[in-house]
Amino acid sequence: MQIDQDGNMELSAEENQMLMDKLDIAPQDYDDPPVEIESVGVEESVATFKASNTRTGKSVTLEFELAGDED
Repeated sequence: MQIDQDGNMELSAEENQMLMDKLDIAPQDYDDPPVEIESVGVEESVATFKASNTRTGKSVTLEFELAGDED
């Protein structure tokens, strides 16, 4: 996972598929998935997010280690 210059989350194809599977998103909804992602916080170089399926209410917690600044 990376955050772009505008602050948008960018998931790799594998991370995106894992998220769709965990939230039970149907393949026909992949183009416009009913997913909301919110930042929970950052603690000890780990960023935590909550992803929710807005149709079912099912949610999962995502944790990512922070990488150093790349110049």
